[in-house]
Amino acid sequence: MCLVTTSDSLTVSVAGFDDFSVIEPAWWQLLHDQQRMDYRGTMDQLQTQVNIERVQRFLESRIRQGRMLVARYDGTLVGICTFSPDGFILDAPKQVWEIADVWVEPHVRRRGIATALVRQCEHECKMRGATEVRLTVYAMNDGALGLYQSLGYDISSHTLSLNLNP
Repeated sequence: MCLVTTSDSLTVSVAGFDDFSVIEPAWWQLLHDQQRMDYRGTMDQLQTQVNIERVQRFLESRIRQGRMLVARYDGTLVGICTFSPDGFILDAPKQVWEIADVWVEPHVRRRGIATALVRQCEHECKMRGATEVRLTVYAMNDGALGLYQSLGYDISSHTLSLNLNP
């Protein structure tokens, strides 16, 4: 089911289980792309059987919950992202959801695909009761930071890290 059409060639929709075979390789490409900002080991070290199964369960969970979007350009998957309720455990008047894992194939970036994914996530979150959406971006990811700020997102926090094994 197509939920957003931003051009004749680009569609964004909630992922279904029939999308799994193209989502999983895209997810591993997302992890590979993140390596330059958050190195946690080589892809061979990360793609253990245990991690492959974890990724599969995570993706299946997001698809089952209707919390993953796919972008297609001319029918080919070119982007993914996820969204979920914030983990704040107390009942509160503000319902915050989080957008995460926004990824677009490098050869089709800067064509509005990430914008369409984020805007559809915002819509999906609002339909589920969100009053605010948040997202996290790596500090050195200038392209994504610029995109999110151009969409009206403000920096509201900083996440700091410390390497315990320098």
